[in-house]
Amino acid sequence: MYDASFVQMASNLIKENKKKEAASAIDSGLEYFSKGLVEAITPYAAADAGLIVMVCRHLAQELERKNLGAKELADWLEEHTKKPEIEEKQFALIQRIKEDKDGGK
Repeated sequence: MYDASFVQMASNLIKENKKKEAASAIDSGLEYFSKGLVEAITPYAAADAGLIVMVCRHLAQELERKNLGAKELADWLEEHTKKPEIEEKQFALIQRIKEDKDGGK
């Protein structure tokens, strides 16, 4: 867990003209939050993917509504950063692997 804001850390680094380090701080934040959210929802049933998408959209809208500047920063990041790859596990895949190991039982 981190005790400081990734964005604030990046902002401070930019003030020191350390742009590469600032970009790295943002990348670390994207990775940290992506990994945490994916771990929170996996494994999941493929049939529930729509529910998860709706909840994530709702959370994003609420974060934007309740945090001044969040939407603007998110919009800027959307255009200027590379999103980390995610590795999630669907319950259906895990169930199929278990069935294969058990001989289809």
